[in-house]
Amino acid sequence: MKIISISAHPDDMELNCAGTLRKFQEQGAEIISIITVKPSSEDNPNRNLQIVTTECNASYALSKFERRILDTTLHENGRPSLTCDNNTVSALAKLIDNCDLAILPNPLDSHQDHSTTYNLAWPVVLKKASEIWVTESFPYCRTYNGDRPNIFVDITSHFDFKMSLVKCYASYIDDRCKDQLIIANKWWGQSSKGKYAEAFTLRNRQL
Repeated sequence: MKIISISAHPDDMELNCAGTLRKFQEQGAEIISIITVKPSSEDNPNRNLQIVTTECNASYALSKFERRILDTTLHENGRPSLTCDNNTVSALAKLIDNCDLAILPNPLDSHQDHSTTYNLAWPVVLKKASEIWVTESFPYCRTYNGDRPNIFVDITSHFDFKMSLVKCYASYIDDRCKDQLIIANKWWGQSSKGKYAEAFTLRNRQL
């Protein structure tokens, strides 16, 4: 199998589907993780280009997932400008292989970069992916008014691995955030008959 995760930021994949990707990786799947907003300057005073890059490198050194990063256009102030237009779709398409499964952000996610990433990737993965899932994106999952998750992947055996990746982003993800992530994964675990799970929605290709 070849599985492609497409997410907006460094840390999105780790928060939302790292356990699932690890589970498939151990079953022999090739894992490709695509980031649409390349490491860049941030408004957060605790994070800058060097810190974000270092943290992202540390996570992928642990996971051994193949990482591909879109060359995101930057404003003069160094902040990224992710826009849904033909040029960006074409650039992203070059990073996306034919695959068995594509995992995208939820289109109803309240974070603009997440929903834009979905809109950029959707027309591409329709042609290249056999199946498409969207994540129940922590911590934005409480804002959805549409589809509820219908796939729950038991990651009990892979939860410690997931948290080891999450902890790489220490400048951003604090103990409170990690505690909330544990609660969310335990909540979804109730639907998978495991202790911890990640949640997804299978997307209808006619949407």
